[in-house]
Amino acid sequence: MAKVLQKHAGRAKERILQNLGKADRTTDEDFDLCVKNFNKQQAAVLRLQKEFKNYHQCLKAMQASQKSLMDTVCELYEPCWIGVDRFLVKAEDLNKSFDDFCEKINNQVLNPVAAYTVQFPEYSNKISKRNRKLLDYDNSRHNLQNLETMRKREEAKISKAKEQLEDARSHFEVINTELHDELPALYDSRVSFFVSYLQCLYLAEAQWHGQASELLIDINSILESLDEDSKKDPCYKLKNMVKESQAHEQEKDCEDSKSPPHTPLFSPEKECDGSSSGSASGSAVFSTPPTTADRNLRPNMTSDTKAVEVLVEEDKLAGGDTLQAHSRFLYKVKGTYKYVAEDLDELSFNVGDIIDVISYDDPDEQEEGWLMGVFEGKKGLFPANFTSRI
Repeated sequence: MAKVLQKHAGRAKERILQNLGKADRTTDEDFDLCVKNFNKQQAAVLRLQKEFKNYHQCLKAMQASQKSLMDTVCELYEPCWIGVDRFLVKAEDLNKSFDDFCEKINNQVLNPVAAYTVQFPEYSNKISKRNRKLLDYDNSRHNLQNLETMRKREEAKISKAKEQLEDARSHFEVINTELHDELPALYDSRVSFFVSYLQCLYLAEAQWHGQASELLIDINSILESLDEDSKKDPCYKLKNMVKESQAHEQEKDCEDSKSPPHTPLFSPEKECDGSSSGSASGSAVFSTPPTTADRNLRPNMTSDTKAVEVLVEEDKLAGGDTLQAHSRFLYKVKGTYKYVAEDLDELSFNVGDIIDVISYDDPDEQEEGWLMGVFEGKKGLFPANFTSRI
């Protein structure tokens, strides 16, 4: 411990004397230039490593964003649309291509650059050690000079100082020689460092852009085919899509006789694919009527509340027979399933409720699969197949 403290004290004393100009310092301009180049190279490499990391993080964020976007697009691409299988495959290939690109940047750029930067702290420690050995050498040299200039020469101390100087010189020269060889070689490697890792980055990105470009062109062609097909095929229209969906639900409902039908079947009409829907009552062919949302696409039907009030009032005055005798009365129906109105111009009723069916105010506004009726003093529309005629 005493020897170590003595060495630190000698270095501190020598450093102070050199800073005050009372002791000369051993200089090496070539080595100083090597250290200057080393510091500049270290700063450049660390800065580039930081940008590589930031670039990779941005790629990962973009990768997550693209995957989320493609997942959403795939969910919105309806199963009945043309090219759905090809679209899903291309979207998955695009996500995989981005995954491979990010993995390649990590393996071929980030990891090698991190391994390259590890040597800089080691060389920094070695340079610091060389400077300490130089202080020891200068301190030993000055001690010998002081002993040799004293009036009373002490040969024993002079001999010991010479041994210390020789020992300090040998330690210094070993590490100094190593750094004189290693620092220039490290500095010269900067060219191959920039070339190799930047080439890995740009080639990987070019390959990814090429793959992504081909996949995006294929996806664009699928979308063009979808656009052309939607203009030719009426199945893409809302009315036909609703009918197809309702027919599918009706098929499910038929499997379970306990559950009521989701949508009524009333008037004969062909489905959008050209085939007929299910048949009932002999050879009659039926299809689903428009839903409430479909009816809202047409001109809104105004509810003639005053006419209803007049009909109900006349019915009350005549003991309940006037409405049936009215010219607009057609027949009565009985609720076979419960129905809850989805719009203001519809009727709600339960199983067993009796509804008076009347004619439409305007025959052109008549909806397929829907009847106009009066129930509990209110006039409105209701699905025909939720009732049975009596």
